[in-house]
Amino acid sequence: MTVTTCEPTLASGTLENLRQAGNPFRNFFARNPDDEICARYHVPELFALEREQLLGVVNLFRAQPTLHSELIPILGNKGAGKTHLLHSIKHGQQGAGQLLITPGTFQKDTDFLEYLLFQFIDTLLGGGKQMGHRPLESLSEEVGRRTLLRAMEAMSSDEQMAMFPAAGLGGWFRKLGLGGSQNQERLHWLTEQLARPVNPTPLKRLCAQVQLDAEKTCDLVWRFLDRTETHNTAGMMRRHIFHGLVRAALLGDESELANFVTYGFAEIDYQVKPGRQDLVIALFRVLMEMLQSLTIPVVIAFDQLEDLLLARRTDDGHRVAEAFFAGLVHAMHQLDGICFLVFAERGLWNRFVPSLDGYIQDRLNNPVHVPGHGTIKALRLEAPVPELVRRVVQARMAHVLENVIERGDSPVFPFTEEQVQQVARTEPTLRDMLQQFRQLFDHLVFGEAQKAAFDVETPAVTTTHVPSSEMPASVKSMVVVEIPVQPALPRASADAFDLQGMWTQALSEATARLAPDGSLTGATRELQAGLGSLLQICHEHGVKVGPWRLQHVVPEFTFSEHPTYGAMSIAHWVCKDGQPWKVGIGLFLGRGPGKPRDLETKLASLDMTPAVIDHLILLRPDDDVALTGKSKTIWQESERKGTHARLEPLHLDHFTILYAFPRWLATLSESLPPGHALPNLAEVIQENCEKLLEQVCMPVSS
Repeated sequence: MTVTTCEPTLASGTLENLRQAGNPFRNFFARNPDDEICARYHVPELFALEREQLLGVVNLFRAQPTLHSELIPILGNKGAGKTHLLHSIKHGQQGAGQLLITPGTFQKDTDFLEYLLFQFIDTLLGGGKQMGHRPLESLSEEVGRRTLLRAMEAMSSDEQMAMFPAAGLGGWFRKLGLGGSQNQERLHWLTEQLARPVNPTPLKRLCAQVQLDAEKTCDLVWRFLDRTETHNTAGMMRRHIFHGLVRAALLGDESELANFVTYGFAEIDYQVKPGRQDLVIALFRVLMEMLQSLTIPVVIAFDQLEDLLLARRTDDGHRVAEAFFAGLVHAMHQLDGICFLVFAERGLWNRFVPSLDGYIQDRLNNPVHVPGHGTIKALRLEAPVPELVRRVVQARMAHVLENVIERGDSPVFPFTEEQVQQVARTEPTLRDMLQQFRQLFDHLVFGEAQKAAFDVETPAVTTTHVPSSEMPASVKSMVVVEIPVQPALPRASADAFDLQGMWTQALSEATARLAPDGSLTGATRELQAGLGSLLQICHEHGVKVGPWRLQHVVPEFTFSEHPTYGAMSIAHWVCKDGQPWKVGIGLFLGRGPGKPRDLETKLASLDMTPAVIDHLILLRPDDDVALTGKSKTIWQESERKGTHARLEPLHLDHFTILYAFPRWLATLSESLPPGHALPNLAEVIQENCEKLLEQVCMPVSS
């Protein structure tokens, strides 16, 4: 588009200030639902009604926690503002909060409920924040208070008094029934504090103020849970989960909870051992029941659905979409109380949904009645009106204009009101508008210097006069104007293809998510999916590791009855004209009692008939590589059988790469203009992942 209105004349000082501040439209779209750019440039009035409607749907599950699971599609063209809207729900201050799960990957070859469960666990244990807090921190505080209060109320008077330390002769006085008034006061004060609906003081500090020993208090809670919980599958799971949350609140120790939800839940001494799917459903339902008892709604939001489902352009789009929607409907039938939000391009939704089976369509199109908003079947995001576009521009320019001189009173300077109106009325989506403002800002502020920096040559426009003999009789003259096709990069801008910049941002976000102690264990399946995605892209883009190249990749192969440990990626590495080595690569992250079980499960993949792998590589955190005790025995037994396996110590930075990779890929896909394929990523991958690739390949001689 060409802006034809008059351009303002900028004074040299003003121009220099604007240049120093940089272009506020450089980052013109939200890369994911946690992108801080959303909060920085948020305009509350933008999609305010749609936000209220979605929060209204979420509030249905707050009022009725066991309501049948429902789904709301949010449809809009690419760049309509769907991701920004999701960010405002996840991190905004409206409403009472919820546990919002935003999957960054879709593991299409994994059972859908299993996939959702591990997305839930990753969100719970990870370092990502919602409304300023990690979900686990908020949840452990609430569960810890309630559980400790229940345990204290169930005690006898003597048991309550025994909770508090008795110094010197206090123990003898207590046996004689003397000196208990101080402990009574402590008990009364603590009970009162725990019963308060809102109490900003952490549970750990409350217990410290009445001199309760944190470790002994955790033991007290465990005995209470052991005495009061049922001994069926759900009761045993609740006991471990509640105790793990209490330990997280009182001791800051998240390892027990992390170990249980990734390993322990499959190792309980069941009278009848449940199958893999039964274990997954049982754990999922216990976690859901816990949140429902706290009236915390669970929202699972799939953003950028087209990129989530079609990460590989060679995939059969219809088959992948059918598997996704069928899995979604199955999950809605199996689990109550989940609010599903699907943010998708209209074209993809209209292309795939009408071709699905009738029962799937009926469930996806089921309307939801929301008090105050009527019946909602789907939300459609349209291009904002000019006044809202002006506010978006004003929000972007606000910080830049603080130190700008000679700008008059215009909050949209250096643009004119006419330019803002023209862009708002002629561009189809918010992203297109921001893109135009970015280009216009560069033109007004940087001028020819900007053109030289990008080194973009404007194609010549040619005209040809058509002879009168070749024209229709009714036409007196004709000129054919030929305009060469513009190259893709100028339209999408060089920054949209800043592969290294996107990589750095993805790594930064992944580092924050994997910072807490239990987060690495909780992200086991996400990391495995990231490894599979990395290997697949290496195969498609011709990445080589020394003399080795990939001939075939199975991104994720599931086996055994263990939902967490029974997964690996398979890579067929070939060297020159030799036979390929079928290499299984698995995440060996089990800790404590889970370590030998994880190792045993992974090594069993070498005994399959027919054989699926020739060699097994296990990626182990470099702070715990040594095999001792039972783990050492299992490894030595495998060596005696003549199997080919090796341990690779992996630094946390490499786990971060695995976690970040599929999210970086999704961001890159989202930044591309419609219809454009991914650029070749071989150079970027080899530059950033060379050491990691050597560890998941056959040995590379130096």
